[in-house]
Amino acid sequence: MSSAGDRLHLSEEGDGDRLVVFVHGVLDRGSSFRRAAEFLDNKCRMVFYDRRGYGQSLATADQPVGVDVHADDLLEVLDGRRAVVVGHSFGGVTVLGAALRHPELFSAVVLYETGMAWLPTWDDRGMLALLAREDAELACVQMMFGDRLDKMEEADVTTILHQGKAFVAEERSVRGGPAPFEVADLQMPLIYGRSESPAFESVTSHLEQVVRDVEIVELPGAGHNAHRTQPAAFADLVVRGLAKTPT
Repeated sequence: MSSAGDRLHLSEEGDGDRLVVFVHGVLDRGSSFRRAAEFLDNKCRMVFYDRRGYGQSLATADQPVGVDVHADDLLEVLDGRRAVVVGHSFGGVTVLGAALRHPELFSAVVLYETGMAWLPTWDDRGMLALLAREDAELACVQMMFGDRLDKMEEADVTTILHQGKAFVAEERSVRGGPAPFEVADLQMPLIYGRSESPAFESVTSHLEQVVRDVEIVELPGAGHNAHRTQPAAFADLVVRGLAKTPT
């Protein structure tokens, strides 16, 4: 296993010749994919890991990093192995950054509701306002959790606010400058899942225009966290990615 295991919490399970790696979004952890993974157990081997600053990799939040370092970590997790790589929300930005750097390791990319803040058509006003605040970490956490934050134990709130450092750092890393990468340069198949929310229409429209091999799949009623709300449908997105991969 790569040196990523020295600082990131990761686990591997399942059977099969093909490998699937899951990359979670902000304020989440690798284990959030477990319900979807139950539908894939006999189809592939799977790797789950907590990105820097989150879950059991929380200690790294004291040195929050941008998307480039998250992409470095993903490449270390792959450790030279070719895989279908699945990214949820900002985890998908990490996946794209790594896939464009080392396409030979990515047999297919599966994304679910990954935003692209650098697109001119992306409505980024809300997030930009939060990131500009002096209390950006608290503001972003409140945006994600709402009233639930007030009902949590103090220790849990402290942990979440600590993870907010990672959240703010990575979101800032894809704003305020040139695009972090050109998604048009993707060389592997892309499966992009979304709910019926109009928020991601600008992304899917862009992908359909510039990516040579892209399949858009809508999961009605799934919301942003389809890996939790509709795990079987989310697993089907992964199956679609596996179908693009020679056995």
